[in-house]
Amino acid sequence: MKKFIHTPEGVRDTYGKECARKRVLERQIESLFHTYGYQHIETPSFEFFDVFGKEVGTVSSRNLYKFFDRDGNTLALRPDFTPSIARAASMYFSEETMPIRLCYQGSVFINNSSYQGRLKESTQMGVEFLNENSPEADAELVAMAVSVMRKANFQEFQVSIGHAGFFNALADEAGLSAEQRHELKELLIIKNRFGAQELVEKFRLKGNLARAIEKIPELIGDREMLEEAAKLASNPRALEALNRLKQIRELLEAYGCEKYVVFDLGMLSPYEYYTGIIFQAFTYGTGDAVIKGGRYDNLLARYGKAAPAVGFTTEVDALLGALERQHIGVDVEDTMTMVLYPARLEKLALRFAAAHREKGMDMACVRFEQGKMLEDYRLYGLRNQFGGIIYFRSENEVYALNLSTGQTEQVDMSPYLL
Repeated sequence: MKKFIHTPEGVRDTYGKECARKRVLERQIESLFHTYGYQHIETPSFEFFDVFGKEVGTVSSRNLYKFFDRDGNTLALRPDFTPSIARAASMYFSEETMPIRLCYQGSVFINNSSYQGRLKESTQMGVEFLNENSPEADAELVAMAVSVMRKANFQEFQVSIGHAGFFNALADEAGLSAEQRHELKELLIIKNRFGAQELVEKFRLKGNLARAIEKIPELIGDREMLEEAAKLASNPRALEALNRLKQIRELLEAYGCEKYVVFDLGMLSPYEYYTGIIFQAFTYGTGDAVIKGGRYDNLLARYGKAAPAVGFTTEVDALLGALERQHIGVDVEDTMTMVLYPARLEKLALRFAAAHREKGMDMACVRFEQGKMLEDYRLYGLRNQFGGIIYFRSENEVYALNLSTGQTEQVDMSPYLL
Protein backbone atom coordinates (compact mmCIF):
# COMPACT_ATOMS: atom_id res chain seq x y z
CA MET A 1 0.00 0.00 0.00
CA LYS A 2 2.95 2.33 0.68
CA LYS A 3 3.79 2.61 -3.02
CA PHE A 4 0.54 4.51 -3.61
CA ILE A 5 1.80 7.32 -1.38
CA HIS A 6 4.47 8.08 -3.97
CA THR A 7 3.95 9.46 -7.46
CA PRO A 8 4.86 7.39 -10.53
CA GLU A 9 8.27 7.98 -12.04
CA GLY A 10 8.47 11.18 -14.08
CA VAL A 11 5.74 13.15 -12.29
CA ARG A 12 5.83 15.10 -9.05
CA ASP A 13 3.81 17.11 -6.57
CA THR A 14 4.35 20.85 -6.20
CA TYR A 15 3.26 22.52 -2.98
CA GLY A 16 4.04 25.25 -0.46
CA LYS A 17 6.49 27.99 -1.41
CA GLU A 18 7.51 26.20 -4.59
CA CYS A 19 3.93 26.05 -5.81
CA ALA A 20 3.42 29.70 -4.87
CA ARG A 21 6.54 30.73 -6.82
CA LYS A 22 5.33 28.76 -9.84
CA ARG A 23 1.93 30.47 -9.74
CA VAL A 24 3.56 33.90 -9.48
CA LEU A 25 5.83 33.15 -12.44
CA GLU A 26 2.87 31.88 -14.49
CA ARG A 27 0.90 35.05 -13.77
CA GLN A 28 3.87 37.18 -14.82
CA ILE A 29 4.25 35.32 -18.10
CA GLU A 30 0.50 35.40 -18.75
CA SER A 31 0.45 39.14 -18.16
CA LEU A 32 3.34 39.56 -20.61
CA PHE A 33 1.48 37.61 -23.29
CA HIS A 34 -1.50 39.91 -22.86
CA THR A 35 0.65 43.03 -23.30
CA TYR A 36 1.45 41.80 -26.81
CA GLY A 37 -2.25 41.34 -27.60
CA TYR A 38 -2.56 37.54 -27.26
CA GLN A 39 -5.82 35.96 -26.11
CA HIS A 40 -6.29 32.68 -24.27
CA ILE A 41 -7.32 29.38 -25.77
CA GLU A 42 -7.80 26.08 -23.93
CA THR A 43 -7.57 22.74 -25.70
CA PRO A 44 -8.26 19.24 -24.26
CA SER A 45 -5.56 17.32 -22.43
CA PHE A 46 -6.15 14.42 -24.84
CA GLU A 47 -7.03 14.28 -28.53
CA PHE A 48 -7.51 11.69 -31.23
CA PHE A 49 -4.20 9.95 -31.83
CA ASP A 50 -4.01 11.25 -35.42
CA VAL A 51 -3.71 14.84 -34.17
CA PHE A 52 -0.19 13.89 -32.99
CA GLY A 53 0.46 11.14 -35.56
CA LYS A 54 3.72 10.47 -37.36
CA GLU A 55 2.69 12.60 -40.35
CA VAL A 56 2.47 15.67 -38.12
CA GLY A 57 6.13 15.35 -37.15
CA THR A 58 5.76 15.79 -33.40
CA VAL A 59 6.79 13.33 -30.65
CA SER A 60 7.50 9.73 -31.65
CA SER A 61 4.49 7.43 -31.24
CA ARG A 62 6.30 5.28 -28.68
CA ASN A 63 6.72 8.37 -26.47
CA LEU A 64 3.00 9.15 -26.46
CA TYR A 65 0.60 8.11 -23.71
CA LYS A 66 -2.06 6.28 -25.73
CA PHE A 67 -5.35 4.76 -24.64
CA PHE A 68 -8.79 3.83 -26.00
CA ASP A 69 -12.23 5.27 -25.37
CA ARG A 70 -15.33 3.08 -25.06
CA ASP A 71 -15.97 3.36 -28.81
CA GLY A 72 -12.55 1.98 -29.65
CA ASN A 73 -11.00 5.27 -30.78
CA THR A 74 -7.28 5.63 -30.10
CA LEU A 75 -6.61 8.73 -28.02
CA ALA A 76 -3.37 10.36 -26.82
CA LEU A 77 -2.43 12.77 -24.08
CA ARG A 78 -0.99 15.87 -25.71
CA PRO A 79 2.81 15.87 -25.86
CA ASP A 80 2.91 19.27 -27.51
CA PHE A 81 0.44 22.16 -27.70
CA THR A 82 1.12 23.29 -31.26
CA PRO A 83 -0.80 20.50 -33.10
CA SER A 84 -3.75 21.01 -30.72
CA ILE A 85 -3.78 24.77 -31.37
CA ALA A 86 -3.51 24.14 -35.11
CA ARG A 87 -6.45 21.72 -34.97
CA ALA A 88 -8.58 24.14 -32.92
CA ALA A 89 -7.71 27.13 -35.12
CA SER A 90 -8.77 25.18 -38.19
CA MET A 91 -12.14 24.55 -36.53
CA TYR A 92 -12.92 27.97 -35.09
CA PHE A 93 -10.97 30.40 -37.28
CA SER A 94 -11.35 28.71 -40.65
CA GLU A 95 -12.71 31.87 -42.31
CA GLU A 96 -10.47 34.37 -40.56
CA THR A 97 -7.75 35.82 -42.78
CA MET A 98 -6.48 38.55 -40.46
CA PRO A 99 -3.74 37.88 -37.86
CA ILE A 100 -4.72 35.64 -34.94
CA ARG A 101 -2.78 35.77 -31.68
CA LEU A 102 -3.41 32.97 -29.17
CA CYS A 103 -1.77 32.01 -25.87
CA TYR A 104 -2.13 28.89 -23.72
CA GLN A 105 -1.12 27.21 -20.49
CA GLY A 106 -1.31 23.61 -19.33
CA SER A 107 0.37 20.24 -18.94
CA VAL A 108 2.02 18.16 -21.65
CA PHE A 109 2.76 14.46 -21.32
CA ILE A 110 5.74 12.66 -22.87
CA ASN A 111 6.61 9.08 -21.98
CA ASN A 112 10.37 9.66 -21.94
CA SER A 113 12.87 6.97 -21.11
CA SER A 114 13.61 6.79 -17.39
CA TYR A 115 17.29 7.35 -18.18
CA GLN A 116 16.69 10.80 -19.65
CA GLY A 117 15.91 12.31 -16.26
CA ARG A 118 13.09 14.47 -17.61
CA LEU A 119 9.61 15.00 -16.24
CA LYS A 120 6.93 13.04 -18.05
CA GLU A 121 4.34 15.67 -17.16
CA SER A 122 5.40 19.30 -17.32
CA THR A 123 3.78 22.72 -17.53
CA GLN A 124 4.03 24.76 -20.69
CA MET A 125 2.96 28.30 -21.49
CA GLY A 126 3.19 29.62 -25.00
CA VAL A 127 1.89 31.68 -27.89
CA GLU A 128 0.90 31.05 -31.49
CA PHE A 129 0.73 33.80 -34.14
CA LEU A 130 -1.41 32.62 -37.06
CA ASN A 131 -2.25 33.97 -40.53
CA GLU A 132 0.98 35.94 -40.74
CA ASN A 133 4.05 34.97 -42.78
CA SER A 134 6.41 37.89 -42.31
CA PRO A 135 9.78 38.69 -40.73
CA GLU A 136 7.87 41.02 -38.44
CA ALA A 137 5.88 38.12 -36.96
CA ASP A 138 9.07 36.09 -36.49
CA ALA A 139 10.81 39.01 -34.78
CA GLU A 140 7.82 39.62 -32.50
CA LEU A 141 7.99 36.06 -31.22
CA VAL A 142 11.74 36.23 -30.61
CA ALA A 143 11.32 39.57 -28.82
CA MET A 144 8.60 38.01 -26.66
CA ALA A 145 10.92 35.12 -25.77
CA VAL A 146 13.54 37.65 -24.68
CA SER A 147 10.87 39.47 -22.66
CA VAL A 148 9.89 36.25 -20.87
CA MET A 149 13.49 35.71 -19.80
CA ARG A 150 13.89 39.29 -18.64
CA LYS A 151 10.54 39.22 -16.84
CA ALA A 152 11.78 36.20 -14.89
CA ASN A 153 14.84 38.32 -13.88
CA PHE A 154 17.47 36.30 -15.72
CA GLN A 155 20.58 38.40 -16.25
CA GLU A 156 22.53 35.93 -18.38
CA PHE A 157 20.73 34.11 -21.15
CA GLN A 158 20.82 33.66 -24.88
CA VAL A 159 18.26 33.13 -27.61
CA SER A 160 19.68 31.05 -30.46
CA ILE A 161 18.03 31.40 -33.86
CA GLY A 162 18.28 28.98 -36.77
CA HIS A 163 16.26 28.28 -39.87
CA ALA A 164 14.87 24.90 -40.88
CA GLY A 165 14.82 26.04 -44.51
CA PHE A 166 18.60 26.35 -44.67
CA PHE A 167 19.27 22.72 -43.74
CA ASN A 168 16.30 21.43 -45.76
CA ALA A 169 17.45 23.29 -48.87
CA LEU A 170 20.94 21.79 -48.68
CA ALA A 171 19.59 18.31 -47.87
CA ASP A 172 17.24 18.49 -50.85
CA GLU A 173 20.04 19.68 -53.12
CA ALA A 174 22.15 16.73 -51.93
CA GLY A 175 19.29 14.34 -52.72
CA LEU A 176 19.43 12.78 -49.24
CA SER A 177 16.93 10.06 -48.45
CA ALA A 178 14.61 10.43 -45.49
CA GLU A 179 16.84 8.06 -43.49
CA GLN A 180 20.04 9.93 -44.39
CA ARG A 181 18.46 13.27 -43.65
CA HIS A 182 17.26 12.05 -40.23
CA GLU A 183 20.67 10.60 -39.34
CA LEU A 184 22.47 13.81 -40.30
CA LYS A 185 19.95 15.96 -38.50
CA GLU A 186 20.33 13.94 -35.29
CA LEU A 187 24.10 14.53 -35.34
CA LEU A 188 23.65 18.26 -35.97
CA ILE A 189 21.12 18.60 -33.14
CA ILE A 190 23.64 17.23 -30.62
CA LYS A 191 26.46 19.31 -32.18
CA ASN A 192 28.46 16.22 -33.18
CA ARG A 193 30.56 18.01 -35.77
CA PHE A 194 32.97 15.15 -36.43
CA GLY A 195 30.18 12.61 -36.71
CA ALA A 196 28.36 14.86 -39.18
CA GLN A 197 31.54 15.36 -41.21
CA GLU A 198 32.16 11.62 -41.37
CA LEU A 199 28.58 10.99 -42.49
CA VAL A 200 28.76 13.68 -45.20
CA GLU A 201 31.89 12.03 -46.57
CA LYS A 202 29.88 8.83 -47.03
CA PHE A 203 27.32 10.72 -49.13
CA ARG A 204 30.04 11.51 -51.75
CA LEU A 205 28.70 14.99 -52.45
CA LYS A 206 30.31 17.50 -54.79
CA GLY A 207 32.82 19.88 -53.23
CA ASN A 208 30.91 23.10 -52.54
CA LEU A 209 27.77 21.36 -51.30
CA ALA A 210 29.70 18.94 -49.09
CA ARG A 211 31.66 21.86 -47.62
CA ALA A 212 28.48 23.86 -46.93
CA ILE A 213 26.85 20.93 -45.08
CA GLU A 214 30.01 20.10 -43.15
CA LYS A 215 30.31 23.71 -41.99
CA ILE A 216 26.74 23.89 -40.62
CA PRO A 217 27.74 23.13 -36.98
CA GLU A 218 30.29 25.99 -37.12
CA LEU A 219 27.88 28.59 -38.50
CA ILE A 220 27.22 30.42 -35.23
CA GLY A 221 27.39 34.18 -34.81
CA ASP A 222 25.83 37.43 -35.96
CA ARG A 223 25.84 39.41 -39.21
CA GLU A 224 29.31 38.26 -40.24
CA MET A 225 28.31 34.62 -39.91
CA LEU A 226 25.22 35.11 -42.05
CA GLU A 227 27.41 36.69 -44.74
CA GLU A 228 29.87 33.79 -44.52
CA ALA A 229 27.01 31.27 -44.86
CA ALA A 230 25.76 33.10 -47.95
CA LYS A 231 29.16 32.57 -49.60
CA LEU A 232 29.04 28.84 -48.85
CA ALA A 233 25.54 28.20 -50.20
CA SER A 234 24.50 28.80 -53.79
CA ASN A 235 21.09 27.18 -53.33
CA PRO A 236 18.35 29.84 -53.82
CA ARG A 237 16.22 28.45 -50.99
CA ALA A 238 19.17 28.45 -48.61
CA LEU A 239 19.97 32.05 -49.56
CA GLU A 240 16.32 32.97 -49.05
CA ALA A 241 16.49 31.53 -45.51
CA LEU A 242 19.61 33.57 -44.77
CA ASN A 243 18.01 36.74 -46.10
CA ARG A 244 15.03 36.13 -43.82
CA LEU A 245 17.35 35.88 -40.82
CA LYS A 246 19.03 39.16 -41.82
CA GLN A 247 15.64 40.88 -41.90
CA ILE A 248 14.75 39.47 -38.47
CA ARG A 249 18.11 40.69 -37.14
CA GLU A 250 17.32 44.25 -38.24
CA LEU A 251 13.87 44.13 -36.62
CA LEU A 252 15.28 42.83 -33.33
CA GLU A 253 17.37 46.00 -33.11
CA ALA A 254 14.13 47.99 -33.06
CA TYR A 255 12.98 45.83 -30.11
CA GLY A 256 16.28 46.51 -28.36
CA CYS A 257 16.99 42.83 -27.75
CA GLU A 258 19.66 42.03 -30.36
CA LYS A 259 22.33 41.68 -27.65
CA TYR A 260 20.57 38.57 -26.32
CA VAL A 261 20.46 36.87 -29.73
CA VAL A 262 22.88 34.67 -31.64
CA PHE A 263 22.29 32.95 -34.99
CA ASP A 264 23.04 29.23 -35.15
CA LEU A 265 22.38 27.46 -38.43
CA GLY A 266 23.20 24.12 -36.84
CA MET A 267 20.37 24.50 -34.35
CA LEU A 268 17.60 22.21 -35.58
CA SER A 269 14.51 20.71 -33.99
CA PRO A 270 13.36 17.09 -33.81
CA TYR A 271 9.87 18.38 -34.64
CA GLU A 272 9.45 17.91 -38.37
CA TYR A 273 6.67 20.47 -38.79
CA TYR A 274 9.00 23.49 -38.59
CA THR A 275 9.47 25.16 -41.99
CA GLY A 276 11.24 28.45 -41.21
CA ILE A 277 12.82 30.18 -38.25
CA ILE A 278 13.64 28.00 -35.22
CA PHE A 279 14.68 29.54 -31.91
CA GLN A 280 15.50 28.43 -28.37
CA ALA A 281 16.37 30.28 -25.16
CA PHE A 282 19.13 28.97 -22.91
CA THR A 283 20.43 29.96 -19.50
CA TYR A 284 22.59 28.49 -16.75
CA GLY A 285 21.30 25.78 -14.46
CA THR A 286 19.46 23.64 -17.00
CA GLY A 287 20.75 21.30 -19.67
CA ASP A 288 18.00 21.99 -22.16
CA ALA A 289 16.32 25.05 -23.65
CA VAL A 290 13.70 26.73 -21.46
CA ILE A 291 11.91 28.28 -24.46
CA LYS A 292 11.48 26.53 -27.81
CA GLY A 293 9.72 27.79 -30.90
CA GLY A 294 9.61 28.27 -34.63
CA ARG A 295 7.61 28.73 -37.81
CA TYR A 296 5.30 25.98 -39.09
CA ASP A 297 3.59 27.19 -42.26
CA ASN A 298 2.25 23.80 -43.41
CA LEU A 299 0.83 22.33 -40.21
CA LEU A 300 -2.59 24.01 -40.17
CA ALA A 301 -3.34 22.75 -43.68
CA ARG A 302 -3.31 19.21 -42.29
CA TYR A 303 -6.40 20.11 -40.25
CA GLY A 304 -8.16 22.00 -43.03
CA LYS A 305 -6.92 25.60 -42.78
CA ALA A 306 -3.99 26.49 -45.02
CA ALA A 307 -2.33 29.29 -43.09
CA PRO A 308 1.17 30.30 -42.00
CA ALA A 309 2.01 30.34 -38.29
CA VAL A 310 4.82 30.86 -35.81
CA GLY A 311 4.91 30.21 -32.06
CA PHE A 312 6.91 29.20 -29.02
CA THR A 313 6.46 27.40 -25.73
CA THR A 314 7.96 28.14 -22.32
CA GLU A 315 8.99 25.18 -20.17
CA VAL A 316 7.78 26.56 -16.84
CA ASP A 317 9.25 23.82 -14.64
CA ALA A 318 12.67 24.10 -16.28
CA LEU A 319 12.50 27.88 -15.95
CA LEU A 320 11.82 27.59 -12.22
CA GLY A 321 14.66 25.11 -11.82
CA ALA A 322 17.09 27.48 -13.53
CA LEU A 323 15.94 30.38 -11.33
CA GLU A 324 16.55 28.32 -8.22
CA ARG A 325 20.02 27.20 -9.31
CA GLN A 326 20.97 30.78 -10.14
CA HIS A 327 19.61 31.93 -6.77
CA ILE A 328 17.15 34.30 -8.42
CA GLY A 329 14.13 34.78 -6.21
CA VAL A 330 10.51 34.88 -7.29
CA ASP A 331 8.75 37.32 -4.99
CA VAL A 332 5.90 35.60 -3.20
CA GLU A 333 3.80 37.80 -0.96
CA ASP A 334 2.65 36.20 2.29
CA THR A 335 -0.81 37.77 2.19
CA MET A 336 -2.79 35.21 4.20
CA THR A 337 -3.87 36.15 7.71
CA MET A 338 -4.51 33.62 10.45
CA VAL A 339 -7.49 34.39 12.69
CA LEU A 340 -6.53 32.57 15.89
CA TYR A 341 -9.18 32.26 18.56
CA PRO A 342 -10.31 30.15 21.55
CA ALA A 343 -13.57 28.22 21.21
CA ARG A 344 -15.50 30.69 23.39
CA LEU A 345 -14.78 33.55 20.93
CA GLU A 346 -15.54 31.59 17.76
CA LYS A 347 -18.59 33.60 16.60
CA LEU A 348 -16.79 36.91 17.05
CA ALA A 349 -13.76 35.61 15.16
CA LEU A 350 -15.93 34.30 12.33
CA ARG A 351 -17.70 37.68 12.01
CA PHE A 352 -14.34 39.42 11.94
CA ALA A 353 -12.97 37.09 9.24
CA ALA A 354 -16.12 37.35 7.10
CA ALA A 355 -16.00 41.15 7.20
CA HIS A 356 -12.39 41.18 6.02
CA ARG A 357 -12.99 38.60 3.28
CA GLU A 358 -15.57 40.97 1.82
CA LYS A 359 -12.75 43.53 1.60
CA GLY A 360 -10.71 41.05 -0.45
CA MET A 361 -8.41 39.79 2.29
CA ASP A 362 -7.35 36.14 2.70
CA MET A 363 -8.42 35.01 6.19
CA ALA A 364 -7.95 31.47 7.55
CA CYS A 365 -9.73 30.73 10.83
CA VAL A 366 -7.79 28.53 13.26
CA ARG A 367 -9.12 27.43 16.66
CA PHE A 368 -6.56 27.61 19.47
CA GLU A 369 -6.04 24.04 20.69
CA GLN A 370 -5.49 23.17 24.31
CA GLY A 371 -1.86 22.36 25.07
CA LYS A 372 -0.47 24.59 22.32
CA MET A 373 1.19 27.98 22.72
CA LEU A 374 1.17 31.10 20.56
CA GLU A 375 4.72 30.26 19.45
CA ASP A 376 3.42 27.01 17.92
CA TYR A 377 1.05 28.98 15.73
CA ARG A 378 3.70 31.55 14.85
CA LEU A 379 5.97 28.79 13.52
CA TYR A 380 3.03 27.16 11.76
CA GLY A 381 2.27 30.50 10.09
CA LEU A 382 5.86 30.92 8.89
CA ARG A 383 5.80 27.41 7.39
CA ASN A 384 2.58 28.04 5.52
CA GLN A 385 2.89 31.49 3.96
CA PHE A 386 0.93 33.50 6.52
CA GLY A 387 1.85 37.15 6.73
CA GLY A 388 0.26 37.76 10.10
CA ILE A 389 -1.90 36.49 12.94
CA ILE A 390 -5.00 38.10 14.47
CA TYR A 391 -4.91 36.67 17.99
CA PHE A 392 -8.12 36.75 20.06
CA ARG A 393 -7.44 36.63 23.81
CA SER A 394 -10.81 38.17 24.81
CA GLU A 395 -13.53 40.28 23.21
CA ASN A 396 -11.55 43.43 23.91
CA GLU A 397 -8.06 42.02 23.71
CA VAL A 398 -7.31 41.20 20.08
CA TYR A 399 -3.83 41.66 18.68
CA ALA A 400 -2.36 41.76 15.17
CA LEU A 401 1.04 40.04 14.95
CA ASN A 402 3.19 40.75 11.88
CA LEU A 403 5.13 37.55 11.20
CA SER A 404 7.77 39.33 9.12
CA THR A 405 8.70 42.05 11.61
CA GLY A 406 7.45 40.54 14.88
CA GLN A 407 5.59 43.76 15.67
CA THR A 408 2.29 43.55 17.56
CA GLU A 409 -0.54 46.07 17.81
CA GLN A 410 -4.02 46.00 19.29
CA VAL A 411 -7.05 45.72 17.03
CA ASP A 412 -10.17 47.83 17.57
CA MET A 413 -13.01 45.31 17.83
CA SER A 414 -15.89 47.69 18.46
CA PRO A 415 -17.30 47.38 14.89
CA TYR A 416 -17.65 43.61 15.34
CA LEU A 417 -19.22 43.45 18.81
CA LEU A 418 -22.99 42.86 18.89
